[in-house]
Formats: sequence, structure tokens, C-alpha cells
Amino acid sequence: MKITATQYAKSLYELTDGKSEQEVDGVVASFLKVLIKNRHLKIAKKVMAKFTEISNQEQGLVEAEVTTREKIHTEVLTQVRTYIKNKYKAREVVIKNKIDLNIKGGIVIKVGDEILDGSIAGQLNGLRKALTK
Repeated sequence: MKITATQYAKSLYELTDGKSEQEVDGVVASFLKVLIKNRHLKIAKKVMAKFTEISNQEQGLVEAEVTTREKIHTEVLTQVRTYIKNKYKAREVVIKNKIDLNIKGGIVIKVGDEILDGSIAGQLNGLRKALTK
């Protein structure tokens, strides 16, 4: 039976939840030995990404990537943070602002696998598709 990165991450989270830093170090060392034994060390990066995702979800933390043409203004940042907090019922929202000159204007919000495209380019593409139907 093949064990997925998500299954490993869930197990690691359950093993480390509520443990002291010293206990966590021991669990992680043992966990790495299991990955090596099972010849799954190559998926360690995916396991850690999934572990972070699970841990954040359990703590009510949402990480969002917000792409804009220019650095996002404070008032817009506050509105985006409030929107994400409400939509995902999060206690805390961490936003990474990514600058992309190709989007022309507007905003693209990415949370996990979900993307909300409010960019001008995205809206124009949607309009183009609607008109060609």
C-alpha cells in the first residue's frame, strides 16, 4: 500500500500535536527515519507543505497570496484580510503580496487551491469567452 504525502502529514501532525519542542524534535527525527526506511524521502517537501497546511487549518490561520500590479495599499489590504477571514472563518490571515506587471490591474487572491481572479486580464478573458459562445 502506497502512503501519500497527505497521510504522512496527518500522522506527523497527530504525533506532534500538544508536544513540547523537545518531544517534537524526537518525533520528527523518528519520522524522518520512517521516510528513509520506506524510501519516501523524496516526498518530504510535500509532506512538510501538507503538514503546514493542516497545522494552519487547525489553528485557524489562513495564508493567502494576493497578486497585484503594484504594492497593495493598506486600506485594500485590510478589506482583503477581512474578506478572507470571513470567507474561511479564520482567526488570523497572513497575506503575501506578489507583484505581477502582466495582470494590468485588479487583484488575484489565492488561498490553497482556490483562486479568485479579479484582475482586468481575467475579466477580459471571461468576457471574451462569453461573447464567443
